[in-house]
Amino acid sequence: MSDEVIKIERHPNYVTLALNRPEKRNAINIAMLEALDAALGMIESDREIRAVIIKGEGRGFCSGLDLRDVERASGAGVGGGPAFAPDKILHRIQTLPVPAIAAIHGDALTAGLVIALLCDLRIAAQSAKLGMTPARIGYLPTYAIFRRFTEIAGVANTAEIMYLAEPVDAARAREMGLVHKVVPDDQLAAAAVAWAEKIAGNAPLSVRAMKRMIGRTISRAFEVEHEDLNELATKVRSSADAREGVRAFLEKRKPVWRGE
Repeated sequence: MSDEVIKIERHPNYVTLALNRPEKRNAINIAMLEALDAALGMIESDREIRAVIIKGEGRGFCSGLDLRDVERASGAGVGGGPAFAPDKILHRIQTLPVPAIAAIHGDALTAGLVIALLCDLRIAAQSAKLGMTPARIGYLPTYAIFRRFTEIAGVANTAEIMYLAEPVDAARAREMGLVHKVVPDDQLAAAAVAWAEKIAGNAPLSVRAMKRMIGRTISRAFEVEHEDLNELATKVRSSADAREGVRAFLEKRKPVWRGE
């Protein structure tokens, strides 16, 4: 159906999930989270699925969270209240039993880039722009997001992309390790399908076990006590600056920071 916020295309042994709010640049709202949660549950329970492609409809991959939805749901402007808690659902992408491939075109910003990094493999079109912009609105990603960035791109590149809050082009993203491959725009879909079909053609028990192996090898390497960081994140997301940042973004003006 054209009104589905997640379009599911089933192939013999792989699935394509398309974020489908093109009029909003595929910004993630509550309805999309719920649909994504259901789709991931379906994938987890289907032994015939051996790979997953995640892509975006329209002009871009995903522009991040729908801040209007966040503001309505949380009542505080930002912060992921009980009705809007994307982290747990998005994390399921990383823990899928089969490899996930992100096919990135156009903008992949903030939560959109997080979705891509939670996938096992990432292919970007030459026109893609990847970035993390929470610093522009006074927001702080969770510890799990920082951990994923440092696992993939290293501390120096994580600092660059977080502090500057400036999207990078596909070539720079490849240098930073954020994507595995860059292809011409008109070859993106075919490149993602080729990887999905190649994965699906390999021994399924072996590939599933390999994914568990990779996950286990890094599970302790980055594990540190971080309850204080979770508390800091909650404090930042519920701050007056965070509320001002979201309102300024929605009102298309520069925020006035007060450091409180």
